[in-house]
Amino acid sequence: MLLKKFFNVGFEEIVVAERKPFGLGELTRYPLFTKEFLEFLKKIMPPHRHEELVFSIVLTARKPRDATAA
Repeated sequence: MLLKKFFNVGFEEIVVAERKPFGLGELTRYPLFTKEFLEFLKKIMPPHRHEELVFSIVLTARKPRDATAA
């Protein structure tokens, strides 16, 4: 779905350079998430998901030059 959105806005040569799991341990490093929220996630998420809540993705892409630009 993400790649389709990049294509829809005109990007080309889209390459997934890196895709890695992002778990509760990594979330503790970011001030966006309170300690209470992370404890809540730990309680409601099954233990086998704690290390793969989401994925961090690094993409490279190119937007073509406008043919009408000088």
